Order: sequence, then C-alpha cells, then structure tokens
Amino acid sequence: MDFDLKIKKNDLTIFCSNGLENFSNEFINYFNENIDEIKEELSINKDTKIIVAITDDEEQAGFVYGKSTFHGYFNDTGAFAYINLNGGKTKEYMFKGLIHELVHHLYKYYVYGKDKERITWVDEGLAQLFSGQKEDLKDENKYKLFLEENLEYCDNVNLNELNHNDRSFGNKNGYNLSYIAIRHLYETYNHEEFINIIKSKEKLLEFGSTILDQIKENKNSNRTILKSL
Repeated sequence: MDFDLKIKKNDLTIFCSNGLENFSNEFINYFNENIDEIKEELSINKDTKIIVAITDDEEQAGFVYGKSTFHGYFNDTGAFAYINLNGGKTKEYMFKGLIHELVHHLYKYYVYGKDKERITWVDEGLAQLFSGQKEDLKDENKYKLFLEENLEYCDNVNLNELNHNDRSFGNKNGYNLSYIAIRHLYETYNHEEFINIIKSKEKLLEFGSTILDQIKENKNSNRTILKSL
C-alpha cells in the first residue's frame, strides 16, 4: 500500500493518507496518554516499537463484514485501519478502535507468544477491556444490566468454539461474552495470577469451556442469597 505521510513520535510511527494527518497527530497524543497504563496492565516492561497504517481509501480497506466507518486489524508490527471521518463516528470511537487492535498486537507479540494459536475470546476480551471501548460498564448498575441481558439465554456456551473464521464469534454475541469472561478473570484474580492465566493456553482453554456457566451460576446464587436476607 502507498501512504502519503509518515509521522513519528517516540515509539509510535504512523503512515497515513493526507486527509488523515490531523487525525493521526491527535491519535499520537491519545496513544501516549494511554500506552503506559496498557503496558502495565499486560505486564510489558520492554520498549515497544509500533507502526500504525491508516487510510481513508475504501479500495484499501479490505472489509470483512461489509462496509463500515472503521475497519481495522492487527499485524506483526502494529495495526492497519480504514477510517472514514465523515461516517458518523466520533474520533474517540476510532481512537479506541485503533487501541483495540494494538492491544491484540501487544498481547500476541509481548505476552502470549507469537507462535501460539490465537484464542479468539481471550484476545477480543482483552482488547475491549484495555482499549476503553466498554468504559461505560465501569458503572456497576450498568454492568449488572449488561450481565442480565447477555447471560439470560446463555447456557452451555463453550467460548473456545467461537471464532472469526466461520463468523460464529460475531454472530453469537462473542464480543460481549468474551468481555464478560475476561473481566471476570481480571476482577477475580490478583494481577500476577491474571497475567499467568492469559499466558497459558491450557488454562485459558479450560476456562473457556465453562466460565460463562460459572459466572451465571454465581450471579444466580448471589441473587438467591439476597432474596433470603
């Protein structure tokens, strides 16, 4: 792909179209405000050289699920994204979308291991948790409602069986369910234990097969206890 501009600051390099120069400079600031916290959450202690390529050319977008305002993916150097600034989404929405893809990159290449097979629910759950895309769910009342809505008809779901290749992940509410699962691990275990879990393919596959049923059972048990008080 051909890009008009190269913008570099510290450990982030952006290649972009002319029409995305201002957006790119704003994203660099957003990135620098958030990257240290994300690396701390993932226990990454080394320097990370990241390249982001962004375009507003639809022909370069490579849409998978149909045309959209933002479409991105991660790779071995960072991330690529198509961005339409006139598509009705806020810049913050797109900033978080780019950070989402960069969390994928950081997790695979600095935490989990680049040669291990990707576990989609873990990867997508982490990306949503640490990108801030579901920041509104920090409100406990909103999160309780979110759990109710997403777990009500969720029985015997094996997260390990959901993936992007056959679109089962997107078609079966995989994003919300993966966020719930990863948030549960994040809030249940201390930081060291959490990092050890997300590094272990075996532990993650074990959790993936039953974790939603466990969360649902715990929620129902707590409700029963409250009713009896």
